[in-house]
Amino acid sequence: MLTTIERVRMLSDEFTAVSEERLTMYIEDASLEVSSLNVPKSYQERLARYLTAHLVTLSLTSSRAVIREKVDVIERQYSEPNKNMGLLATKYGQEFQRILEEIEEQLKSKKKINLVVL
Repeated sequence: MLTTIERVRMLSDEFTAVSEERLTMYIEDASLEVSSLNVPKSYQERLARYLTAHLVTLSLTSSRAVIREKVDVIERQYSEPNKNMGLLATKYGQEFQRILEEIEEQLKSKKKINLVVL
Protein backbone atom coordinates (compact mmCIF):
# COMPACT_ATOMS: atom_id res chain seq x y z
CA MET A 1 0.00 0.00 0.00
CA LEU A 2 1.28 3.41 -0.95
CA THR A 3 -0.35 5.43 1.85
CA THR A 4 -1.72 4.89 5.34
CA ILE A 5 -5.04 5.23 7.12
CA GLU A 6 -3.54 7.94 9.33
CA ARG A 7 -2.42 10.06 6.38
CA VAL A 8 -5.82 9.79 4.70
CA ARG A 9 -7.59 10.74 7.93
CA MET A 10 -5.37 13.82 8.26
CA LEU A 11 -6.99 15.23 5.11
CA SER A 12 -10.38 15.71 6.74
CA ASP A 13 -12.30 14.99 9.93
CA GLU A 14 -15.04 13.34 7.85
CA PHE A 15 -12.79 10.30 7.42
CA THR A 16 -12.59 9.57 11.16
CA ALA A 17 -16.06 7.99 11.04
CA VAL A 18 -15.00 5.58 8.28
CA SER A 19 -13.92 2.15 9.54
CA GLU A 20 -10.29 1.05 9.20
CA GLU A 21 -11.39 -1.94 7.11
CA ARG A 22 -13.21 0.29 4.64
CA LEU A 23 -10.33 2.77 4.44
CA THR A 24 -7.90 -0.10 3.90
CA MET A 25 -9.99 -1.34 0.98
CA TYR A 26 -9.98 2.10 -0.66
CA ILE A 27 -6.25 2.52 -0.02
CA GLU A 28 -5.60 -0.83 -1.71
CA ASP A 29 -7.72 0.21 -4.72
CA ALA A 30 -6.01 3.59 -5.00
CA SER A 31 -2.55 2.07 -4.55
CA LEU A 32 -3.20 -0.40 -7.35
CA GLU A 33 -4.34 2.40 -9.66
CA VAL A 34 -1.40 4.67 -8.84
CA SER A 35 1.10 1.81 -9.14
CA SER A 36 -0.07 1.25 -12.70
CA LEU A 37 0.69 4.87 -13.64
CA ASN A 38 4.04 5.91 -15.01
CA VAL A 39 4.78 8.51 -12.32
CA PRO A 40 7.87 9.14 -10.20
CA LYS A 41 7.92 7.31 -6.85
CA SER A 42 8.14 10.64 -5.03
CA TYR A 43 4.56 11.40 -6.11
CA GLN A 44 2.99 7.98 -5.55
CA GLU A 45 2.06 8.30 -1.87
CA ARG A 46 0.43 11.69 -2.40
CA LEU A 47 -1.50 10.48 -5.44
CA ALA A 48 -2.69 7.38 -3.58
CA ARG A 49 -3.77 9.51 -0.59
CA TYR A 50 -5.86 11.89 -2.70
CA LEU A 51 -7.35 9.11 -4.82
CA THR A 52 -8.29 7.24 -1.63
CA ALA A 53 -9.95 10.36 -0.23
CA HIS A 54 -11.80 10.82 -3.52
CA LEU A 55 -13.12 7.24 -3.45
CA VAL A 56 -14.18 7.51 0.20
CA THR A 57 -15.91 10.84 -0.39
CA LEU A 58 -17.84 9.40 -3.33
CA SER A 59 -19.00 6.53 -1.14
CA LEU A 60 -20.12 8.91 1.64
CA THR A 61 -22.05 11.40 -0.45
CA SER A 62 -25.31 10.95 -2.19
CA SER A 63 -25.00 10.97 -5.94
CA ARG A 64 -28.18 12.99 -6.26
CA ALA A 65 -28.60 16.50 -4.91
CA VAL A 66 -31.89 17.93 -3.72
CA ILE A 67 -32.87 20.64 -6.21
CA ARG A 68 -36.35 21.46 -4.92
CA GLU A 69 -38.20 21.05 -1.62
CA LYS A 70 -41.76 21.92 -0.75
CA VAL A 71 -42.84 22.19 2.90
CA ASP A 72 -46.63 21.93 2.77
CA VAL A 73 -47.55 18.41 1.70
CA ILE A 74 -43.88 17.46 1.80
CA GLU A 75 -42.23 17.07 -1.56
CA ARG A 76 -38.58 16.64 -2.55
CA GLN A 77 -37.13 16.66 -6.06
CA TYR A 78 -33.67 15.27 -6.80
CA SER A 79 -31.27 15.98 -9.63
CA GLU A 80 -30.20 13.18 -11.88
CA PRO A 81 -26.83 11.73 -10.90
CA ASN A 82 -23.98 12.97 -13.06
CA LYS A 83 -21.95 9.89 -13.87
CA ASN A 84 -19.55 11.77 -16.14
CA MET A 85 -17.90 13.94 -13.48
CA GLY A 86 -15.18 11.43 -12.60
CA LEU A 87 -12.31 13.00 -10.69
CA LEU A 88 -13.97 16.41 -10.81
CA ALA A 89 -16.74 15.17 -8.48
CA THR A 90 -14.67 15.84 -5.34
CA LYS A 91 -11.98 18.27 -4.26
CA TYR A 92 -9.68 15.29 -3.65
CA GLY A 93 -10.19 14.01 -7.19
CA GLN A 94 -9.49 17.49 -8.50
CA GLU A 95 -6.23 17.60 -6.53
CA PHE A 96 -5.31 14.12 -7.83
CA GLN A 97 -5.88 15.38 -11.38
CA ARG A 98 -3.88 18.58 -10.74
CA ILE A 99 -0.91 16.55 -9.46
CA LEU A 100 -1.03 14.29 -12.54
CA GLU A 101 -1.05 17.36 -14.80
CA GLU A 102 1.90 18.83 -12.88
CA ILE A 103 3.86 15.59 -13.36
CA GLU A 104 2.99 15.56 -17.06
CA GLU A 105 4.26 19.13 -17.45
CA GLN A 106 7.51 18.25 -15.68
CA LEU A 107 8.03 15.23 -17.91
CA LYS A 108 7.41 17.32 -21.03
CA SER A 109 9.99 19.90 -19.98
CA LYS A 110 12.56 17.17 -19.27
CA LYS A 111 12.12 15.68 -22.74
CA LYS A 112 13.39 18.82 -24.43
CA ILE A 113 16.94 18.47 -25.64
CA ASN A 114 19.26 21.44 -25.54
CA LEU A 115 22.09 21.10 -28.02
CA VAL A 116 25.04 23.37 -28.15
CA VAL A 117 27.28 23.07 -31.19
CA LEU A 118 30.82 24.29 -30.78
